[in-house]
Amino acid sequence: MDVPTITVTGDALLLRQAIGNLLDNAIAFSPSGSAISIDVSQQNGTIQIQVKDHGAGIPNYALAKIFDRFYSLERPDAAKSTGLGLPFVREVALLHGGSVAISNHVDGGVCACLSFPDQYLH
Repeated sequence: MDVPTITVTGDALLLRQAIGNLLDNAIAFSPSGSAISIDVSQQNGTIQIQVKDHGAGIPNYALAKIFDRFYSLERPDAAKSTGLGLPFVREVALLHGGSVAISNHVDGGVCACLSFPDQYLH
């Protein structure tokens, strides 16, 4: 299968850390051995990077708070979190003219989607 290359121009360190934070969350909130998928697509001048897990999802009461600094949900393994990961991801997206959205998906788990406008595509 021939997979096209899509390049996002920006600060490599910040982009790597933002995507790493989304992956870390997916791993932390998923059952051991479950699949985590990363999908990259380009549509209508926008690139989207989606990270999907198959964990329990985000409780409805927390959906509006997940981008608040220092807000964190209890992790299944009881590990502590600073609550700074998703606010950081949001700031990196904004610095690159993009956005981030987090939602529960119909198959269970969470879908995190980073989007960047065409000015950052090459």
